[in-house]
Amino acid sequence: MRICTYLLFVLLSLAVNTYSQDSVMEQKEQKWSINGYLKDMQTVIIHKTDQDWVTNNLLHNRLNFKWNISQHFTFCLEERNRLYWGGLTSLNPQYKDFIASDYGLVNMSWNLIDGSSYVLNTSVDRLWLDYTRNNFQVTIGRQRINWSQTYVWNPNDVFNTYSYLDFDYEEKPGSDAVRFQYFTSPSSKAEIAVKADKERKITAAGLYRFNRWRYDFQALAGICAREDLVLGLGWAGQIAKGGFKGEMSWFRPWKHFGDTTGVFLSSVEYDYTFRNSVFIQFEGFYNSNSTNASNILIHQLNPAMLNAKNPFLNGFSIFANISYPATPLISLSLAGIFNPSNKMYFIIPVFTFSLMNNLDLSVIAQSFQSYDPKFYGSEQTSVFIRMKGSF
Repeated sequence: MRICTYLLFVLLSLAVNTYSQDSVMEQKEQKWSINGYLKDMQTVIIHKTDQDWVTNNLLHNRLNFKWNISQHFTFCLEERNRLYWGGLTSLNPQYKDFIASDYGLVNMSWNLIDGSSYVLNTSVDRLWLDYTRNNFQVTIGRQRINWSQTYVWNPNDVFNTYSYLDFDYEEKPGSDAVRFQYFTSPSSKAEIAVKADKERKITAAGLYRFNRWRYDFQALAGICAREDLVLGLGWAGQIAKGGFKGEMSWFRPWKHFGDTTGVFLSSVEYDYTFRNSVFIQFEGFYNSNSTNASNILIHQLNPAMLNAKNPFLNGFSIFANISYPATPLISLSLAGIFNPSNKMYFIIPVFTFSLMNNLDLSVIAQSFQSYDPKFYGSEQTSVFIRMKGSF
């Protein structure tokens, strides 16, 4: 079964390369484009090596369609199809509902077929119409509104909260929103966005981004999930030839503004690339939210438990990463996250091998451990073997 799947990827890659060469001129003439990928990922979950291991498989196809209707209008549709089967699906009766979850205003996720150990889901995470004229741009529909500056944790990302550990979703979730942007100069702009979620809670905020002293700065203000007033700041620049970025946000319930202290989030990142191509990255994060770590279910990557006000474990967290392109075809990296407040740490090694153009093999591990007695037994290591063919 595994060999057949890998052969399928090789054939797909060859076919896609031929398609791309033959159709590029036609796409230019028609002002449309289509691309995507096909991935096969085997997952092994280990709680203890002497106990039963849980295995699961995911076949994941993504299609991205964009149409430049005219000089001013652009239409975008992006959707993904995922077929899960194996032990994780059969052992967790709620897993199928989790896969089908859509947290937007409009439900655009459907389980097409499912059984005791498998589920096939299709979902739309981008569906928007964009109008641009001179310095003005408005986008309506399901879209990604990225206000973040740092890599792992994003206090300014009030519209699209996601988990760094959910590495297989590179595109990250979208929001059902209306977004207005006005570019005041090549390096500055003002924008306003309004989003509605599944529970019809409104998130509305404005952001102004500008450049001073060779740094990009941004400031934002608004209301989050119809509950909290939010204020935020962010920056991106360089120190000692390395990237220096940061962002912070403060949330406070507007209905109880006088009798609550609010929640403060902050992240600061520094990265540097050496002459030998070794890349290092450090990031610190602080979350003043008092929510207990056991309620976040971080090892399940449950997006229902994550939100803009509580994107990760409370207290301080530290992230470090080192990566190196060992050869033109092989990349290695090792990342770690440590949260002393909850006595937890994650170790994440990654190996990537380029088999041919647009065809990669990756081996990723995520080991979650704790030295707090209340979490004993919840530690786990997940190993992912992924083949990805892009077109």
